[in-house]
Amino acid sequence: MITQEERSAIINSLGSKHIKKIQEYLKKSNISTSQGRPYSKATISYILSGERENEVIENAIFAFAHQKVIEKEKQQELRELLIAKQKK
Repeated sequence: MITQEERSAIINSLGSKHIKKIQEYLKKSNISTSQGRPYSKATISYILSGERENEVIENAIFAFAHQKVIEKEKQQELRELLIAKQKK
């Protein structure tokens, strides 16, 4: 189950429209309901808020958030590299 602290970290790493982004990630990762349908935004919201538990979706959310953190770190490194080259 996702805690409030984890929820805050996830939302911070994903930014605005985080539910939609998670839904798209789940679709791209072929993670769907037992009937083969995509998870609804409401279901994702319940899981993200800790009201429901679903280990598969929770793990996917953490993996997606981690991926976004790594992407942001790489972007920041590129920006810093550009600034450093401009100062030479």
